[in-house]
Amino acid sequence: MTTENTVCNCFTDNLERVKNHLIAQGTIPEGAIDVDFKWRDQTFSLSGGDRAPVNPRVEFEFRASKKGGGHAKNLRKDDVSIYANYCCYCGRKYSK
Repeated sequence: MTTENTVCNCFTDNLERVKNHLIAQGTIPEGAIDVDFKWRDQTFSLSGGDRAPVNPRVEFEFRASKKGGGHAKNLRKDDVSIYANYCCYCGRKYSK
């Protein structure tokens, strides 16, 4: 059972599990060098503290309406990041 003061290693442990799985199934060939695994979209926090090393992103797109009626020819695309308050693996609340 985890508590708010306990630090989890869920992201490190799961990255290692993915690495081991890909090596075991042969996706990473034997004898390969310079093999590196890291989370995509890692975050950098100046405040430090307890946090998830990655934050999920939600991509969205839309065709804006024109002032004179109708809609724009091109789609607008953007994304937003969601900052996690809890570990997505073990459910432990991150300290602030």
